[in-house]
Amino acid sequence: MAGLCWMPVVLTFFLSAGSSVAAVDQNRLATIVNGILRQYGTQGMFSLAVTVPDNLNQNINQVLQQILQSDPADNVKNKVNNGEVYVGTRVVAAKVLKHLTGGADHAESRVVDNLNNLVNGRNNNDLMLFYVYASPCVEKCSSDTHRLSILERIKPINQWPNRAVVFSKIFRPNTGPGNTDEQRGEALQRLGSSVGLTNIFRCDGSRQLQCTSCYNERERNNVANYCISG
Repeated sequence: MAGLCWMPVVLTFFLSAGSSVAAVDQNRLATIVNGILRQYGTQGMFSLAVTVPDNLNQNINQVLQQILQSDPADNVKNKVNNGEVYVGTRVVAAKVLKHLTGGADHAESRVVDNLNNLVNGRNNNDLMLFYVYASPCVEKCSSDTHRLSILERIKPINQWPNRAVVFSKIFRPNTGPGNTDEQRGEALQRLGSSVGLTNIFRCDGSRQLQCTSCYNERERNNVANYCISG
């Protein structure tokens, strides 16, 4: 994360008029995600929900300072690296919690269960950024039948007109045969039914972080191949 560029550009978030483009500008989103990960990113599977001030008169450095004042990076990382869920004014964060008896509570599942503080103090002019290191898994988090699915529990983020659900890597289970591209595409469609497919992005890059909308009307079932393969 530390090698990513932090570009001082002015923030602007705007909704598209049509359904064929992403709801949030992808270049500006990349700048935001880049800055957030530089401050709050940690090793392993982790997830963050962050309310980002939308102030057209401030650059990303100034906006991030507002977030850091209410939720200092060390406070957040110390808590999540200790296995706890951090619940603050603008940030909710967690890592995967592995159980000694087997199984695990996935990071995004722990975050969606602790969104009340953000919802109660929300400003509709903010951007709600929901970040998870790897795309929600097919069998559990994005399942429409599993008891630990996040599909219903993530819906409170819809109270923000501007929102983005972002992941960097494609989830692949450590054991078992893995999932097909078709299964991962169906999983993103289900997540899109909860938060809007135009609000889901993959933000990744070895040299410079780039964000790509997971909605593409030209590809199968409107899911961008980049979000399910590679």
